[in-house]
Amino acid sequence: MRHPEHDRLREEVRSWYRTSIPELGYHAEQRRFGSYRRHAEDPDSGLIVVDNLSPDEVPEFLADANSYFDNRVVNIWIEAQKTDATLGPALVAAGASKLKANVHLAHVGLRPERFHPTGVTIERVTANTLMDYVLVKLKGFASSEDAPPVEEVEEELAVRQSELASIGRFLIARVGDERAAILGYYDGSDRLIFNLATRMPFRMGGVARHLLCQVVADSYEQGCSSVVINTDPSDTPIGWYRRIGFTDEVHWRRNYLFAAKKP
Repeated sequence: MRHPEHDRLREEVRSWYRTSIPELGYHAEQRRFGSYRRHAEDPDSGLIVVDNLSPDEVPEFLADANSYFDNRVVNIWIEAQKTDATLGPALVAAGASKLKANVHLAHVGLRPERFHPTGVTIERVTANTLMDYVLVKLKGFASSEDAPPVEEVEEELAVRQSELASIGRFLIARVGDERAAILGYYDGSDRLIFNLATRMPFRMGGVARHLLCQVVADSYEQGCSSVVINTDPSDTPIGWYRRIGFTDEVHWRRNYLFAAKKP
């Protein structure tokens, strides 16, 4: 099923990664080969969303990327599978590493029923509880109960603090007194869910589904135009995202990583 505003939403999602977002610290510049973006506080956050590039222009493109990002590692996004099929091999041949794909799915259909597993409570994250969110997110994404490295915690906390002060909204689910799962989204007329993670001891208990259904239901109640979630199309969760109603693919991209050789 397609979202009733599929075409408008597709362009909206594409624009999120091509424009400057000062309140979140991102600066974007349109250049010959696409949109070049990075975070003001992170020199290693270089991202290029390719617009106009042919395979024979790849060496010139990568030279421009090196110059613009001071020979730092750069993420390169190729949108549309057809474009990736022709351009991707040229990037790999030039030294870029092919990484995973990513897909944005829009929720379509009926509002999901709120799901209430026994013993689970959900609370909105504040500045005072943001560290709880960070620790659950890092453990969930790492699929490990080991304490995450201090530097990762500090970096994650700094990012989430700037988001919380702007359009970032965060929820944490607790099972009893234990912090079990988190969900993060950007608020607006179109909501983007970008973080959803459950710690290993609490998986398969419906905690993540509880969070997701609550946010989707709330989005409908608040009159949002759409709810979008991004995920790896080859990863297991995409199946139950679709069962919950995230069926319309409004954006697809392939990620590449390019690290310039030091002079």
